[in-house]
Amino acid sequence: MLEDISIPTPQEQLKFLKQIQQILQSGSFTSTYKFALLISLSRLAIEQGVDTGECLTLDYLDIAEKFIDLYWWQARPYQFNEQAPFVLQQSTGPQASIVNLVLAAQEKFKTLAAARQNAAEWLKLKKAVAGTVKRMPVVYLQNLNGQSIEFLYHLDASRHHLQLLPKVMYCLRQFSEMIEELCQKRWVDFVRENKNNLPVLDGLPDLNAFLFAPTRNQLGKVADFLMDLQQCRCFYCNQSLKNKKVAVDHFIPWSLYPADTGHNFVLADSTCNSQKSNFLAAENYRQQWQERNVQHDSLITAELSRQGFLTDIRRSHRVASWAYQQAMENNYLLWEGGKNIRFQRRHYET
Repeated sequence: MLEDISIPTPQEQLKFLKQIQQILQSGSFTSTYKFALLISLSRLAIEQGVDTGECLTLDYLDIAEKFIDLYWWQARPYQFNEQAPFVLQQSTGPQASIVNLVLAAQEKFKTLAAARQNAAEWLKLKKAVAGTVKRMPVVYLQNLNGQSIEFLYHLDASRHHLQLLPKVMYCLRQFSEMIEELCQKRWVDFVRENKNNLPVLDGLPDLNAFLFAPTRNQLGKVADFLMDLQQCRCFYCNQSLKNKKVAVDHFIPWSLYPADTGHNFVLADSTCNSQKSNFLAAENYRQQWQERNVQHDSLITAELSRQGFLTDIRRSHRVASWAYQQAMENNYLLWEGGKNIRFQRRHYET
């Protein structure tokens, strides 16, 4: 019997969202792993998938890398007022083992970038995290009240890799922003309500920013590199950056795809960066960005991978294709430069 690989109907897409909602509202949570797994699957569907109803096979090492990205920042000591620095508990019992693995890596490496640079230690860390991912959240994510509802993947077929079921990849790509937001909210609630964290977190309003806001600490050297690459000119307005305030901008906005990838960075003056804000840039900027990446791929890869950032031009451009397809289908606003913003129209093809 042939497998149906057509894109899901609106009814099937709604059912998928309802099942995600059911997991987040009614599932049993003893750690934050399930939130991390859903976010990781969504991000990998964007990076590696396409807008079809086909299956998508994911390597556990790729999933593990997404977990490390998420937990590296969350393993930082949290401090408020006179409280001693405190690593937030990500489990109702002892500290989550992946957090402990990350903490051990942080003792060896000052930054995530430095950890990535050590290929042997990075692979060892990914393998250790992948083992925990396979044993725990992959097994229990689809359990509701003791019953398994396998709508994302079949557990029996997930021993060596995780294969998303037909139509799941499409739904994850379509609803990535929604899934990310729902998971982050439930993640914050879990950490805040964990009794082990209450002495520090009770009543504090800024936990979401601590857990998920991007850090700018690593971008200083990126700015120096982009200043040379762009010949001291703003990527968007092409004006000189000499004696101006500058910002490293995520060309595909962080709000759409919250990940630092080397080819996604551009340098802008503070005015353009502020005006672009969380909007996608217009198509002419996208073409300019892709041409820059192709022309300087080897240089970007060599320098920014040395700084520890992921530098995969194909992955960055696939994320861009997904983002602009979302803009076309959902009539997003696009930034055209300056204060000009317009709606994306369906005639645009990726």
